[in-house]
Amino acid sequence: MLLYTLQDFRDPAFPFRIEFKGQTQPVRTIPHAHEFFQICYVMKGCCVHKVNGQEAVLAKGDLFSIPPFYEHQLDQLPGKEIEIAQINFMPDLLDNSFVSFAEMESFVPFAFIQPFVELNDRLLPQLNLSYEGQLRTEALITEIHEELESLQVGYQLVIKSCLQKLLVLAGREYTAFMESKEEHSSLHANRQYFEQALAFIHERYQQEIKLQDAAAKATMSPAYFSTIFKMIKGKTFITYLNELRLGQAMKLLKQTDQSVQEIANCTGFNNSTHFHRMFKKTIGLTPAEYRHKSDN
Repeated sequence: MLLYTLQDFRDPAFPFRIEFKGQTQPVRTIPHAHEFFQICYVMKGCCVHKVNGQEAVLAKGDLFSIPPFYEHQLDQLPGKEIEIAQINFMPDLLDNSFVSFAEMESFVPFAFIQPFVELNDRLLPQLNLSYEGQLRTEALITEIHEELESLQVGYQLVIKSCLQKLLVLAGREYTAFMESKEEHSSLHANRQYFEQALAFIHERYQQEIKLQDAAAKATMSPAYFSTIFKMIKGKTFITYLNELRLGQAMKLLKQTDQSVQEIANCTGFNNSTHFHRMFKKTIGLTPAEYRHKSDN
């Protein structure tokens, strides 16, 4: 395993460094650990973070910490941009002030436990900051970077001050997150019910399914279910259902000798005229034309 040590700092007397991976330097794609403490903030884009045998997709606004000697790995997603600000420092950089941070109940879990927090039976290796938290974090990162670029008299004190503010901000955000944990559990339960409704749709697409039937499976009102469905799936309930049915019809047209009418009936289109119209509108061909083209 690759290990980064104190010697990797430009100035061992001031063990602090900030890097912007993905912008001018590639994101590390091999397992590695650090002798020092690392706090990372996703400035833009997304990537995969692997730690402690778990994986999570990181996105804009995510903040996560890696304590010394913990192995982790960042992988870029194909075709996706990513920029991560990595703040590296030795804990004793903060001198006695680090002791006061350790007394903050919110700081200790974030710094050393938070990457492995168990939530809803899975590990959550990141903390997504509030919009205000993102703005303040990005402002602190910018100030730190400018101080390291200019190296004006007293830059070490300014950087220490910014780092202390960042740690306090992280602790406060973590406290707010834990206070809303009950709400997150409720959202997770709603997601489970929604997945049950999706399973119901896939099992019963050959039959008539009404919006209120699927909403009942999700234990939601039809209006609320319709809103949540569009938010999660990016399309309306009826569009999703029609696309599911058409997808199955396309398979049957290619793989079987069933008549177009039979396929329309067994994929939930009891009205052949409606089936022809929807197929032509969505696929750009009639069912017969599609079958003929697939045979050639």
